[in-house]
Amino acid sequence: MEKDVKICDLKTLLEWIEENSRCYISEQDKDYFCIEAPNNADVYVGFVKGGDVHSLVDETITSLKDFDADELFTELWNYEFAKHNCFTPLQFITMLKKDEETFRNLAHKLDAHRQAS
Repeated sequence: MEKDVKICDLKTLLEWIEENSRCYISEQDKDYFCIEAPNNADVYVGFVKGGDVHSLVDETITSLKDFDADELFTELWNYEFAKHNCFTPLQFITMLKKDEETFRNLAHKLDAHRQAS
């Protein structure tokens, strides 16, 4: 039986993300935390001043859904990037699209969990 955890603080949210997806928290400080997908794409979630855990969960879902593989590809791709990382354009966009799908799936799971709690 899957344990039902009510997300009531940042620590619980971060643990829930890592337990329920292939993502993990790669950075955290007083202003943000970073969710990193398996192919190293990342989403930064900023803490809203005066916000509670509900607003943090909302912000996390929004940030995950807002990740755009095509936009990031356009921003990062150039000859030097390709040479440094040894990716072809097709390899890189494929990796980004897989991470985008991972982020969307995590957002969906988190939203469903929020609705159930």
